[in-house]
Amino acid sequence: MVARDWWWPWWISSLFDVGVVVLAVIVFVRSNRRRVRQIATLIGIGAIVAAGLAPVVMKDMDSHSNSPMRMQTGNTMTMTTP
Repeated sequence: MVARDWWWPWWISSLFDVGVVVLAVIVFVRSNRRRVRQIATLIGIGAIVAAGLAPVVMKDMDSHSNSPMRMQTGNTMTMTTP
C-alpha cells in the first residue's frame, strides 16, 4: 500500500484532531448563532471520534517495516517491500 510509505504515526493524527476539537470549542463559545454552534458541535464530536479511533485504525507500522507486504492484484499475488 502506498499510504504505508508516507503516512504519519497515529499520535500525530490524534494531536491534529485535538487541535480541531479546541477550535470547535472556541467557535462554539464565541458564536451566538445557533447553526454555527451546531456545526461546531458536529465537527468537535467527529474530531473526538477520529482521535479515539486513530490508534486502532493507524497501527504502528515501524514493527512491520522490514517484512514484505502482500498485495493482491486481480488473480495474481505479488510481493512488495516497503
